[in-house]
Amino acid sequence: MSEPFSFLLVTDPHYFENALGAEGEAYEKRSVTDQKCVAETGAILDAEFARIAENPTQTILIPGDMVYRSETASHIGFIQKLNALKEKGKKIYVITARHDCCDEARGFVGAEEIPVEKTERQDLRGLYYEFGFKDAIATWEKDGLSYVAQLAPGIRLLALNCDGDCGSFKGLWDDQTDWALAQIQAAHEAGEYIFAMTHYPLLPGSAVMNLIEDAKLTDWEKRAQQFADAGLKLMFTGHMHMQSLTQYTTGQGNTITDVCTGSLVGCPAYYRHVTIDLDAKKVDIRSIATGEFEFRDKGDRTAAEYFQWRFDRMIVGTIDHLLSNIKTFGPFLQKKLHKWTVGHVGRMLCIHVDSSIKDRMLLEVAVELVRNIFVGNEPYVKGTPVYDVLDRFFKRFRPILRIVEKKVGANNPLLADIPSFALSMIGDEKQMDYEATLPL
Repeated sequence: MSEPFSFLLVTDPHYFENALGAEGEAYEKRSVTDQKCVAETGAILDAEFARIAENPTQTILIPGDMVYRSETASHIGFIQKLNALKEKGKKIYVITARHDCCDEARGFVGAEEIPVEKTERQDLRGLYYEFGFKDAIATWEKDGLSYVAQLAPGIRLLALNCDGDCGSFKGLWDDQTDWALAQIQAAHEAGEYIFAMTHYPLLPGSAVMNLIEDAKLTDWEKRAQQFADAGLKLMFTGHMHMQSLTQYTTGQGNTITDVCTGSLVGCPAYYRHVTIDLDAKKVDIRSIATGEFEFRDKGDRTAAEYFQWRFDRMIVGTIDHLLSNIKTFGPFLQKKLHKWTVGHVGRMLCIHVDSSIKDRMLLEVAVELVRNIFVGNEPYVKGTPVYDVLDRFFKRFRPILRIVEKKVGANNPLLADIPSFALSMIGDEKQMDYEATLPL
């Protein structure tokens, strides 16, 4: 008999040292297009790390993007916060990611972005040596940033760095994968359970993420098949700042689960509590919302309200920017999008709209649908008013869509059925993105 083992998974803290400059015109311009809070990171992390320090769970996993954009000062400040947790008895394991070294470091002063000292990739292992690397039982020697750690009797962590070339390749090299597969085999031969964490999602967390190059590992299908057929069942990821639990089954019938978790500092602001029970042969996954914090510009909003407000502002700004750059009809649609209700559009297109949503602003619904992709557990399944009105919309324009599908579907099978593709993004029948119990 063995005791269940638990850990906290904290993703994408993106700490920024405000002394580098975090206000003014340049900062505001960057802030309105950013899903994560930046100037607020110190306040958020201090408040949440204080709560984590009191949590009885002793092990913490952080799959990369410790800082905003590779600032050395931010790394130093974040490591001080990790050391404070360590002094409370926490055992911390990290991997580094692209924002930790690949970006050009900047501070914000007035209307300017000012270059500041950045951290190079070869320095990261030394900086974070005390947080996983020191205790590794195996290390990929090529760069020293991927390792295996013994978390508890019978349980190993495979920590995989996926910086790639800090360019277009965002994945695992072939020789790195060979090393990882050997570590999985070694764990199994020793009769131990092994799971993995990496920064980029192994699997696209939503249908639309299949179309976004930066939303998953390069060559993700190849890697998913290799890992699943090697007997790896579970991988924890970050990067996309979204709550998703996605599964992939190979032709041999082996399934791997990707658990992607939202950023600690931006909507959806959550982290995970995970319990591995070897005797019961199950993994229990729960989610914890980032709690309250104090910040000068937060106003009377709760933390949850503030994170959502920031996210929605980003989406509205993005939509307005895109429409304003479309000649002829763009400005007209931009203006109407802020005025039309769902019911108004339904009347124009002769589409029935349920009374429960007819007075909702079209822009509000559009922003919510985008937000839900990241928040997870998308609620609009078949039979709900929003699903049904979109379904009717697609049926109304089916002849036109068939023409489009013939053109785009030849290059991307996902778009060969646009209505099914779109409707799959707004409703999730499984509802497992926050709470799940999986068999080992």
